[in-house]
Parts: sequence; structure tokens; C-alpha cells
Amino acid sequence: MGNDVKSAAPAFPGREIILYEIRQALGRTAPGGGSCLVVEGAAGTGKSELLRLAGMHGEASGFGLVAGTAVPLDTGAPFSTLRRVLRENLPARDYALLTDRQTFDPLAPVDRIVEYLRRTTRLRPLLVALDDAHLVDDLTADALRNLIDASASLPVLWILARGASRTPGHAQETIDWLIREGAARHRLESLSPEAVAEITAELLGACPDDDVLALVARVNGNPFLLNELLVTSLSDGRICVQDGVAVLVDAEPAPAFRQAVVHHLRGLSHECLRILDAVAVLGPRFSIHEAAGLLGRNPVELLPLIGELIAASVLEDEGPCLSFRHPLVRETLYDRLSEPTRTALHREAAATLWREGRSAPTFLEHLMLGRRGDGDGRTPAAPHQEARFVPPAGQLALAARRTAASTAPPAAPSAPYAELMYRTTLRYSAAQVQGLHGQMVAHARAALRIARDHGDRTNRAHHQLWLAIALTASDEFDQAGEILAERCDPSDHVALPWVRPMWHYHRAQLKLAAGRLDDADEDADEAVRICERLAAPSLAVGPLALRIRVAVHRNELTEANRHVDHASRLSAAASGAALEELSWVTALLHSAENDRESALDTLSRVYSGVPKRPLLLTREPHAGACLVRTAMSAGDSERATAVAEAARLVATRNPTVTSAVAAAAHAEGVLCNDVDRLRAAVSAYRSGPRPLSLAAATEDLALAENDAGARSTAIGLLDEALARYKNHGARGDALRVRKTLRSLVVRRRTRGRDRDLDPVEGPRARWDQLTPSELRVVRLVAQGLTNREVAEKLFLSPHTVDSHLRHSFTKLGVTSRVELTRQVLTHEEIPPAGSG
Repeated sequence: MGNDVKSAAPAFPGREIILYEIRQALGRTAPGGGSCLVVEGAAGTGKSELLRLAGMHGEASGFGLVAGTAVPLDTGAPFSTLRRVLRENLPARDYALLTDRQTFDPLAPVDRIVEYLRRTTRLRPLLVALDDAHLVDDLTADALRNLIDASASLPVLWILARGASRTPGHAQETIDWLIREGAARHRLESLSPEAVAEITAELLGACPDDDVLALVARVNGNPFLLNELLVTSLSDGRICVQDGVAVLVDAEPAPAFRQAVVHHLRGLSHECLRILDAVAVLGPRFSIHEAAGLLGRNPVELLPLIGELIAASVLEDEGPCLSFRHPLVRETLYDRLSEPTRTALHREAAATLWREGRSAPTFLEHLMLGRRGDGDGRTPAAPHQEARFVPPAGQLALAARRTAASTAPPAAPSAPYAELMYRTTLRYSAAQVQGLHGQMVAHARAALRIARDHGDRTNRAHHQLWLAIALTASDEFDQAGEILAERCDPSDHVALPWVRPMWHYHRAQLKLAAGRLDDADEDADEAVRICERLAAPSLAVGPLALRIRVAVHRNELTEANRHVDHASRLSAAASGAALEELSWVTALLHSAENDRESALDTLSRVYSGVPKRPLLLTREPHAGACLVRTAMSAGDSERATAVAEAARLVATRNPTVTSAVAAAAHAEGVLCNDVDRLRAAVSAYRSGPRPLSLAAATEDLALAENDAGARSTAIGLLDEALARYKNHGARGDALRVRKTLRSLVVRRRTRGRDRDLDPVEGPRARWDQLTPSELRVVRLVAQGLTNREVAEKLFLSPHTVDSHLRHSFTKLGVTSRVELTRQVLTHEEIPPAGSG
């Protein structure tokens, strides 16, 4: 049987309802009385075909036909659409009158066309069909509004087709006005699978087998792509008809199909095509920030171009992400890239997705696809094809476990740079997820060495961050501090912009672990501000989570809730690690507000990952005890036990890391209310660098000692915990301990500067809570300086000054600068304004 494509019938499977409405409208128009229909649909959904069929039905019903199509160039030329439609459909004499420049009047065309319509419709009704009406010029839009209104009493049916995207413009406003005035509106959606199967059988002249149906399903119900795919596949021999059955020979679309797709995109600007070439490498879904990172552009600069691509129905909005409306379009764009271009884009995509916090398998896929050739002539497979070099998720996880089991960093001198970095990244990521701190340090140092050996200064700051994170987890605070103490400036480090906020964030984490709450909050605040300037909001979730925790420690619950709201708005595109940390600190806030039920619900994401994913416990060891306590308070011993097991697993894997060993004993002690284990936790923490973790373990030991009947021992331990919390500015924790002491009927004595931190007592104690940075600010404010003047004098940003001032107001319990000045007068002698 021949492989010829049959001519399409006047019917349009999947569009029967709209065709029925058009026939009904023709029937109502013929006796007299005009009307208007607006057809909306994305590119390739069949608007043009629908208008063609409407014209055929109209002519068959005795209608005259005036048909035309607006084009993008029309928007800049007055009456260009109208002139072209008239030239193609009107007698030469009438057209000449309308285009006579000497007598041309903007209102004359409308009057003459109305008169023409009156003469024509005396003989027969008229159908006017205008495709891509959203592209008409402004004067043609005005003319349409007047013509449709003036022909309301004439037997004229107007059908206007426009794209699905609502790009602003006078033409769109005119069409919207027509709809408000009563024009019927019909939207073309994707074809149903049944309609696709019917069109396929009709075009092929045979019943399609399952493989052919699977192939056409890839067009997602787009009539244009369906027609082109079938026509080119049949012509190229990729589909054959045998005994009345269409059989798939080759599932890859024919080259002619790809050419048709590229031709379909010809109306896009050069910049839009460049964006599509790049983002095709990212996959079916991506964020604007990922696209901007890959292109080396500011996300804000891409917004108009992204809008153009959405308007052209090439991309579509899916909440926080964008996606290709049709996967075959993306595959076509990807396949037409040259191999060097594709490889380079994959390498850049790996770096972009890593800093955007995408999953390890996604990052590693791009890293492998972008690696340099091994000299065997093989080329990486396309992401939409069977990946020959990228293992499936299960194999990748197995590979991660196997590579993590080896402590020897990869350093084969003959391997290409990308391959070496791939292995090192895989091993580092696997070690981090499994809580293998020593291996994290080894692989981070290996990454730095590999980058140095290959002259890669660009990623130096990135690899330094890896090492700082690993050293912090390993309790090597001094070494981590030396790395993070360097000024993170792109001119110094040749760093990628995203490194700057993360540099401040991880420095804040180190400071928080060391009990320096105010300094940690300052760095985290700076990280958030840099993320906002870089238009990379998802990166701010981690720093905001840290600020929430600091605020809870300082009993600033209103401030903590404000940070929670801010982080929640940004969390849609955040990474899993940041979301886990956000869940944990939000639960801490709920616990501080005595809302245990909400705390447990908030932690569901974290509980579901333990003990297999102990990542949170590697970043914050004493989180284990907090998670156990929250689960036990809700009577959920199963979750509590799982967390304790995860903490013990981390300790077993890191027997030389003091905090890991202490955290495991702490979690187990809270689980079982075991005095011996809690004593072991306190003893271990005493030799470590985490004072707030030590204070928390001491507090829990005190509670266990009291339950065991050792009341005096408990009081001594609570005294110790209270003093440690006070020394580090953890007012919320100090107030909790004070309440516990009160429940043990212990009255605290007031002894000068050692007076309790209760906010209703001890004005001197409140004054002593101010940090040196806050004191410098309040002293200058008391001298009458404005925030901006203070910022200039102290070489700070106005934002930082405002932050110090807000914290000072909260600590001192004042609400105005006047009250603040009184506090300064009470506690210090104010120097004259302008003095040094």
C-alpha cells in the first residue's frame, strides 16, 4: 500500500463544538443581523485551520468571504492590516479610493467600508475572518471596533482569531472591548487523545499501532505539530502502512519535522532564539534564575524576552518554574545544537544548577553530559534519549554509596578535568548526605587541589566553601574561620556572584555554632540582602532560617515570625537542605510559642528522611535532641527513636568528632531520660566548641537529675546553663531556664551585673545585653545623629544601622529615640555631638 498522505477532510476532530457554533452563527447571520466571534488559542492549536473551515462552510452556505491575516510588522504601520485585507478582497476601484494619499482621511476608510458592506450584503451575507488579530496596527484596531459596531444591523459575521497570551496592546484592548460588548469567545485547548488518534488514522489512511500512538502522544495535542510529525515521518519512511495498519519504524522525528519546527519559530527575535537554545539544555522545566545563570545575564533583563516566548506559546508559566509547552520543540532545539556548543552549555548548566540548589542527580547528569571527550569518539547522549553515561537514580545512589566508602580523593593525573571534578563532587555530596565529615574534608581539599592544578580560579571560592562547611561539621572552627575570614569579593576570588551570599551564610552558621548570635545574625542579614540584589530569592531561605533560630534564642518571637513569613514566600524554589532547616527552626519557634502540635506537623519533612538522610544532624548536631523532644512530647516514640538512631549513625561514622559523639548521647538521653547518657553528652560537649549545644545538654541533664530525685544537683546544672545562655545573649533560653528554676522554688538573688535577664527586671542587665556594635549605634543616636549620619560615621550601611537600632529597642524595652536617649543618659555620659 502506498505511503501517501490523504487530504484533510473539512471536519476537524476535536474541534466539533466550535465548528458547530460557527455554523449556528452563520445560520443566525444569513437572515440579517451581524455578530462577532473571537477564537483564542496557542500557536499551532488550529486557529488558522478553523478559520479556513469556517470560510468553506460560509461559502457553502452562500456567504461572501473576506479573509486575511495580520503579521508582526503590521503593528508599526498605520492601516497596514486593513489595506492588505482590502487589497486582497475588494475591487480595485474601491481599494484605490481608500489608499489615495491626497484625499486620505483617517475616518474615510470606515465610512467607505460600511458603504461597501451595505452594497455587498444586499446581494448575499458576508463572512469576515481575520487571523492573528492581536497583531493589527492601532488604526486598524480602531477601524474594526467601528466597523463591527456599524455593521450590527447587517448580515455580516466577524470571526477574529488571536493567540492565547494576553500581551498588552491596543489590538488586544479592542478585542477585549468587543468581548465585553457581546462578542462570543471560544478557547482552543489541546486536542484530546481520542481526537489525536482520529486525526492520525485519517491522515495516514490506516489504523495506527500502539507505537505510532505513543509517538503522536509526544505532541501534547498540538494540531500543527501532529500534522508535521505524521507527514514527515510517513514521507521519510519512519512510519509505514502494512495491511491497513500504520507501523512505527523509527521513533526519532524526521529531519524535515525539525526543520518545520524551526520554521515555526522564525517569527521570534534573535535574542529569544538564543535563550531557547540555552534553556533547551536545562530540560523540560527550569526557573528564570537558572536560565539567567546559564546565560550570564541578570534575571530582570530576561523578563521581557521570557514574556515574548510565553506570548508565542513556546514556553508556559508553571508557578515558580517555566516549561516548554511542547517537549518535541525542546528536543528539536537541543538536537540542532553543535556538539561543542551542547557540551559547553551542559558544563555551565551543571555549575548553575549546583548553585541554585537542584538535586544531585540533575546536577551530575549535566556534569557528565558536559565532560570533555575521552578520545573514544563517543558523544554524550541527549537528555531526552537513553542516557549512556548517566546512571538511573537507583544506580546513581548506589554509585554514591560506593564512592563515599573510599576515603582516597580522586587524583588520577591522566583523567580530564571535568571527569576528576565529577568524581570529587559525587563523593563530596555522598559524604555530606551520609554524614561522613572526614571524607567531606578530604574531598573538598581534593576539589581545591584539582582546580588549582588545572588553573581554574573561577571556582576557587566555591571549593573553599565546601571545605569550610566540612571543617565546621568536623568541629575544626579555627580552620573554617580562617577560610571564611577572607573578604569575599569577586575581584579577589574571581568568584561567581552566588558565592557571595553563601559565603556570608556559612560564616553566619559558624558564628552561630560558636554562640556569637549577634554576629551570626548580621552575616545572615547581609546574605539575604545580597540574594535580593542578585534576584536569587531561593538562596535566601537558608540565611532566613538561621535568622529565625537566632531570633528564637533571643526571645524575639515577633521578629522570628516575620522571617518565617519571608522564607515561606521564597521556599517554592529552595533546595531540600534549606527546606529541612526551615522546617526545623520553624518548629523551634512553635515550641517557643507552646504550640507543640504545629511543631510536630512542621517537622514531618525532616522526620520522613531519618535515619537514612541525616543531613540536618550533620549541619546542626544538637538538632537531634530537639527533634527527639518534639516527637516525645507528642507521644510519637517511633519518630523519636528514628532520630536517635540517625544521631548515633552520624557519631559512629565520625568517632573523632566531639560534637557528633555528644549529640548522639544527648539525643539518646532525651529519648530515654537517661542521666548517664546525658552526663556523657555534657562531658563531651565541654571539650567541644559549641557553647549553646553544651547549655542545652546541661539543661536536659538537670531535668533528668531532678526526675531522679537529685534536686540540688539539678539546680546547680540549671545555674550553669543559665549563665552560659546569658553569656551568649540567648535571652529566650535563659528565660526558659529561669522558669524551670522558679518551678523548683528557687529565688534568684540580684547581684549587680549578674542580675537575671527577665525583661521586666534589672534595667542595668538589659543595658548589658547590648552588643558592642549596638552600643556604638545607640550612643551616636543619643547624640542626635540620624541613621544615615550614624552609618556614614561608622562605615556601615543604613540597613545595618536600622537593624542594630531595632534590636536595641527590643532589648531595652523602649519604643522611641527619646526613651533610648534617656537610657543612655542613665548608664553613660554622652559626649558632645561631633566629638570623636
